[in-house]
Amino acid sequence: MGIRLLISLALPLALAVYILHFNRSMVDFRVAENFSVSMPIVVLIFISAMGGALLAGLLGWSESGVAGFFRMLDLRKVRRRSRAQRTLAKAEGLRTRGKIKAARRHARKAGRLDPDLSSAFSLAGDLAAEAGDLEEAIRCNEKLYSLTPDSLEALVRLSANLEAVGRAGEAENMLLQMGERGAVHPDVLRRLRDMFAAQERWDESLAVCRKLVSTWASPSQRNADKIAEGEILMSGAALKILLSDGKGAAPLLEQAIRCLPEDSKPRLCLGDAWLLAGRERRALKTWEEGYRHLGAPDFLHKIVAHHRPNEDEKARRQAASAMLSCGKMRDGDPIPLVMAASLLFGAGRSEEARKWLEVAADKAPDHGAEASWVGVVMGLLDARGKLDAGDRLAAESAFQKVAEEAGRKILGEPASGFVIRPAEVSSAG
Repeated sequence: MGIRLLISLALPLALAVYILHFNRSMVDFRVAENFSVSMPIVVLIFISAMGGALLAGLLGWSESGVAGFFRMLDLRKVRRRSRAQRTLAKAEGLRTRGKIKAARRHARKAGRLDPDLSSAFSLAGDLAAEAGDLEEAIRCNEKLYSLTPDSLEALVRLSANLEAVGRAGEAENMLLQMGERGAVHPDVLRRLRDMFAAQERWDESLAVCRKLVSTWASPSQRNADKIAEGEILMSGAALKILLSDGKGAAPLLEQAIRCLPEDSKPRLCLGDAWLLAGRERRALKTWEEGYRHLGAPDFLHKIVAHHRPNEDEKARRQAASAMLSCGKMRDGDPIPLVMAASLLFGAGRSEEARKWLEVAADKAPDHGAEASWVGVVMGLLDARGKLDAGDRLAAESAFQKVAEEAGRKILGEPASGFVIRPAEVSSAG
């Protein structure tokens, strides 16, 4: 309004001053050197005032029109954004009900309605990945990453999609560039760790694991990181064992044991590695310590198989002696005693075998702890009951069946005879 009022007043005043400069009654309006128009001063002033008012009105209408146009654009944008959010909510509902195809269609529509709605591209990318359309997932996550370039979630999503379609180099470069900018976030490190492990770049993967240790993580994340590191160490050790490098695999497996203290696989494989390196005593000690700590029958099988009891009676007696020694490590576990008895039966020492079976019958473990041994334990209890009832022949027969069952379950004995397979180097894949 200020500009229009100024023009309305200033223009007639300027013209009036111009008129009075030449003539107070008539106005000589000089257009050119040889051309002029004469008119009464009152008429000119009236025309000037009307012209100024008209110009001011035109300016006002133009300003209002431009403002109205931009308000209309803003209102249209707000309406489209509202429609996009409603469409996105519908897409999420469809996804919850399992209608993936319809959900993808609505998610894409939400992105078209509002190209700045990052959650629409995030959902569209997830749905495309679930449907196996990785190229579409990459396009959606590239758009998401362009909208939120500092978003670690968008970066991790995009790198995972790129790796899945064989563009691991691009994914790795993106993650490394994010690290170079100072954003060494645990999620980025985990993504790099898994990427290197998938490419069997064990040394680089383990280096990232060491970096993860110094970052903040919740107890559950820390535990998951330790499990992942242990599996990577196991895979690296398996490669060395495959190359007959038992000595090189052993340090990796020792680290894996620290990461997976309750898992029997690293200890079993460590014994294999020492055996491959020619350290038989250390291999046996590793399996014995594994049994002492975890109580898994797999360690007993490794120890027995190492003595090769299928070769002669002396080897069976040695294996039985080793099982009796293991039985002292875990006083409540009857399994090594039953295994020793089975070996002694095979060596022709039936009386000694029955004695150890009687001792084992007093050490019935929790059935839930060793489900595969429920039948053996029940057989021991049945044999002990017959022995206590004075039916020694029936008890001896029951003990014999228990020993045979032990041979079949743990020692590898088939139903037709006594055969124990020798130890084999296991792979930690």
